[in-house]
Amino acid sequence: MHPSKITLIIGLPLLLSSLLPGCGSDGGGSANTSTVSVYLTDDLAGYESVLITVNAVQLQHLGGNRLCTIIPGPETMDAAQLGRDQLLDLVNTTTCEAGSYNRLHIELNQNVTLVDASHQTQSCKFVSYRDDAGQPNALGCTNGMCALDLTGAVNLVAGNHEHVALDADLKQFTVDLTKTPCEVTLKLSPLHAQGMDDKMAAGYRKSVNGYVSSLDTATDKFTLTHAGRLYAVQYSGVTDQPGLDALLTRAQADSLKTQVRCENFNTATTPPTCTAQTTGNQQLKAVTVKARGTVSGLDTPTAHTFILNYPVGKTLAVNYQTAFDLNNIEGILVNDGIVATGLYGFAANYQYRLR
Repeated sequence: MHPSKITLIIGLPLLLSSLLPGCGSDGGGSANTSTVSVYLTDDLAGYESVLITVNAVQLQHLGGNRLCTIIPGPETMDAAQLGRDQLLDLVNTTTCEAGSYNRLHIELNQNVTLVDASHQTQSCKFVSYRDDAGQPNALGCTNGMCALDLTGAVNLVAGNHEHVALDADLKQFTVDLTKTPCEVTLKLSPLHAQGMDDKMAAGYRKSVNGYVSSLDTATDKFTLTHAGRLYAVQYSGVTDQPGLDALLTRAQADSLKTQVRCENFNTATTPPTCTAQTTGNQQLKAVTVKARGTVSGLDTPTAHTFILNYPVGKTLAVNYQTAFDLNNIEGILVNDGIVATGLYGFAANYQYRLR
């Protein structure tokens, strides 16, 4: 059975880092290195879902021996979802040799999955990309892997913590449906300092994913572990997620991946500190706990509830009435079907995202 992807806004009863001159930086790294944090983001377009897999990203110095892998990959992102949720999603933090670089080398999977506004899924392939002038150029693809090289002066300052954002601009994606499989031209580019500032001014925020530990519900703090690194999270200002303490307790006990949208992300502290956002215009709440499993006990006509069964031997009772009311369901819920959930709280009729 193939897993179905479902996007819902639902209720829950019971228990249920510097690329290019001018990017922001702060202290970090040693005298001969620079710490680099890299994020994925997008500009929104008319797709429900655009699944892209980035296999590797490197900073390179042509003519020299300097090279630093900033995304070892693979990292799969839903570029359309990042746009709706207005996220700069942290995917890796690493240490690079300080000095100048002049190329960004990107490797990505040739396959891309599109879901349109009618929830129809199309399996397409990347065939070309748009340069800064908007002109299409053929991608070099071999055995399902495509490579893209972006040139530009990059300088990593010794001792600094620099930030990279890789932007998938869906507004400049084009899809040729006359070909089989359908062919996609993409626009993928680094964000300059002004570009990152513009994103933040428009409401985008940095986010970090990981696993919860050291939860202290008295002080509203916990630790997230992401790719072997620790991040401190402060969520005392989050007031629109009833039962959040109970949700985080469940996340810690069951090792459920948790995402936090940061109003402020301070990499000058040890460990770096994410202060969860208190308000925002996007649907995504500040803290989301993710659980993937199978559906049972589906009650569609009346209560709009089901039981989520996830490893090992765990269950959650789910109410998706709100998602039904908003017509925000992607795919079809069926008993024994696979669904991925994003939980926002432990409270009757509380909203959270189910994907």
